[in-house]
Amino acid sequence: MNATTRIAAALDAGQDVYQPSREGTVRNVIGTESMRQHVQVRCLLQNDITVKMVEGARALRDLIAEQKRQFMADADLYVRSMLALYNANPTGKRGGFNIVSFDDLMKVEFSVTDYRAVDGAVVAAQALVSEVLNDLTDQLEPWVRDLLNNAFNRDEKTGKINVDHLQKLRKVDIPHSKWPDACDAIADSIRIAGSRSYLRFYERESRDKEWRAISLQFSAL
Repeated sequence: MNATTRIAAALDAGQDVYQPSREGTVRNVIGTESMRQHVQVRCLLQNDITVKMVEGARALRDLIAEQKRQFMADADLYVRSMLALYNANPTGKRGGFNIVSFDDLMKVEFSVTDYRAVDGAVVAAQALVSEVLNDLTDQLEPWVRDLLNNAFNRDEKTGKINVDHLQKLRKVDIPHSKWPDACDAIADSIRIAGSRSYLRFYERESRDKEWRAISLQFSAL
């Protein structure tokens, strides 16, 4: 009994299995078409299910992207309409808002968060911090020494310096004549690189219940 016959027998027995078509062609690893009747059933089974799932994932991705664009358009529509309602002029800076349904059972939170990056001025900051570290190594507390040593380490994946680590340096008071210059250089090297908008959705069964986030994470559904 070959593979095709075994799958056919499973179907006849009422099992929920998939029988690959032996008609037509299938694209192979070198980019040409192979006759399906010449390809092993297990390879066709793997191919067909993979293609079906990936095509479904692409369609879902496109649907989510389109829905996200609609959500953002709705958020802009709300802001414009509220400004018009009170005859207010746009400030040019996008802010956040929380809105709820009239029955207080659905809620939308919209927020805008700036994200920061480190620019070329960081080389001066790093040089000044190194100078301070070299002068005061034996006088610094271990945690301060570690902070200075690691502040300019770059992330292995992104290759970027962690802005939060640099910000921590500015909160440390170090008795060195060049430390104020180092803090100024650190501050000047950190800039607003852009902003990200976030939408979060909540629901609850009644007003005496806690809000429950509506998860849009694929793994949480």
